[in-house]
Amino acid sequence: MLEPAGPTSTRGAVREVQVDLALDAARVALFEYDLRTGELTADDRLAGLLGTPDEATATGFADRFAELVGPAETHRFRDAVTRAVEAAAPFHVELRVRPGRGRPAWVGVRGRVLLDGHRPARLLGVVHDTTADHVVDAASALESLPAASYALDHGGLLRSLNGEAERLTGRPRHELIGRPWGDVFPLASGSEADRVLQSVERTGRAETVELLHPEPLSLWCELRAWPDGDGTNVLLLPSAARREAEEAAQRARTQVQVLTRVGSHLSGTLDAETAVSRLSGILVPVLGDWCIVSVVEGQSTLRDVGCQHADPTRQDLLEAYRAQRMRALVGHNPGGPPFILEAVRTGRPVTLPTPAVATIQQLVGPGPARDVVTALDPEHVVVLPLRARGRTVGLVTLARDHGRRPFDPEDLATISGVAERAALALDTARLYGQQQRIAEGLQRDLLTPPAQSPHWQTAVRYRPAARAAQVGGDWYDAFHQPDGTTTLVIGDVVGHDTAAAAAMGQLRNLLRGIAFAAPDGPAALLRRLDAAVAGLGLGTLATVLVGRLQPRPDGVVLEFSSAGHPAPVVLRRGGTAVPLVVAEGSEGPDLLLGIDPTTPRHDGEVVLRPGDTVLFHTDGLVERRDQSLDEGTTLLLAAVERNAHRDLEDLCDAVLDEMLPERPEDDVALVAVRTRS
Repeated sequence: MLEPAGPTSTRGAVREVQVDLALDAARVALFEYDLRTGELTADDRLAGLLGTPDEATATGFADRFAELVGPAETHRFRDAVTRAVEAAAPFHVELRVRPGRGRPAWVGVRGRVLLDGHRPARLLGVVHDTTADHVVDAASALESLPAASYALDHGGLLRSLNGEAERLTGRPRHELIGRPWGDVFPLASGSEADRVLQSVERTGRAETVELLHPEPLSLWCELRAWPDGDGTNVLLLPSAARREAEEAAQRARTQVQVLTRVGSHLSGTLDAETAVSRLSGILVPVLGDWCIVSVVEGQSTLRDVGCQHADPTRQDLLEAYRAQRMRALVGHNPGGPPFILEAVRTGRPVTLPTPAVATIQQLVGPGPARDVVTALDPEHVVVLPLRARGRTVGLVTLARDHGRRPFDPEDLATISGVAERAALALDTARLYGQQQRIAEGLQRDLLTPPAQSPHWQTAVRYRPAARAAQVGGDWYDAFHQPDGTTTLVIGDVVGHDTAAAAAMGQLRNLLRGIAFAAPDGPAALLRRLDAAVAGLGLGTLATVLVGRLQPRPDGVVLEFSSAGHPAPVVLRRGGTAVPLVVAEGSEGPDLLLGIDPTTPRHDGEVVLRPGDTVLFHTDGLVERRDQSLDEGTTLLLAAVERNAHRDLEDLCDAVLDEMLPERPEDDVALVAVRTRS
């Protein structure tokens, strides 16, 4: 009963009790922080709210609070307080609390700064439990997920599940909530899912594992389990769709990689045999366990030219099958092997029935080929026609062994893309080979065998550029004169086409005729040739190096003159190589032909002792886009010295092999002379 005396104090006491009840019901704690002294004062509710010992007013509570919310949340709290103090304004921040029994998952902190005059003096605030707000948001999010989710309490009772989990169990959720997890999933005891949930409850650490969830959910999924303070939350992400997506992404990456390799590797060569060997290495093991590549010869003959097995220990077995199979297929099937005929006729991949080994055994008939293919034992085989420019240029037989899945439409699409690019590369290589043989034959018909002498040995070489059907303007010549001397010539007409080749033929014949009619020295011969070029209106520019060899008792004298041509190289018997110049201190070769027939021309002379070697060459040997003439000459001298011990023919081959890239940019002609003992 309220006493009549002191009504004001009584009302104050009642009000204080009411406030306490309200704060307890709302789980709200009060605190005060003196900004001048750093003293924190809080009621008992703060310790109870955060599940800590009753030391709310202890100086160590601030550190304890930082431990409860973690470093990131502590920084957020301090930033909010700092802004409030600087602006003398209220603040509000929500903080995630680390899991603990009886502890809220989220707390909200509201505060206001009190001033002493114009200076901030105290911070008054409240801490309240906001977990329910976040739980509602999380529950709403889980409910809208297309994946199943449920939650267990610490005793293993089902406390919630979302709509997708309810749908998969086939039972309404009001029949499941509150029941033990083992009753809801009767086959779960001892399962991997049971182990994971017990581990999360015991250790308080989240786990993720891929497994088959027990019935009645019964689905392959990625199970994610994590503690939330009241028990364990479980999210089930179906893995079938994820696996399919990953497989699709991997196939797309594989397709891009294979097609890129086909484009880069096959286009990097114009040799058909090389392209074939590279193709088999691209297909295996990415698309199959082994393959055989065949090319069409003539009108309809197939020849197996390359094969590759993913297992190196079975490569010899595959080689034996490749060597025998086409003869066995054709011999046992007079009309032609049906799967090959179908591939050629339709232009599309042909898949053999499974197991493919049985089909092939019937087609090859009794004999060694059947024995070998039986040992190979292919399970799945597809035959791809290689078609380019409207014709079949080859076939690829691609096989997969036991344990690998069959070729599906996506595989066939990738394989067809490979076949399309490979066919174009193979056909390009074939056409290039034909055209290059024609061009080289025409070029070599214009070049005659070099004249030999008892006083010296002569060797010549010609290497065309890596361009099909383009006859260049490089030439060499070596012929005897009526006076007993021998003339050496090497030249290069400007241009790389049939016009240059025609001009080369004219210059070569003009020079031969002039030299035979008037056996002058090299410089005089070049003056006469330059005058003939101008007088006949040939309109040709060319570099030419002319040498004349004359035997003497002490050796062989070489007179030479250069019309803009790279200097010859002399290799002494002792192994030293140097470039030859007309005279010491000269500025280089004279002007090339076809510019000014009145320009002065000069002779140089050198005596070649027994065993000495001189090399005339065109600029394609030493000069290219990424290499200057001086750099190339330095490399040439080094290559000649390294191979000085070789005989003349081998010396020429070794120098060309060292100096030229795989696909030369320019034609190269070479004349080499070595004096005899």
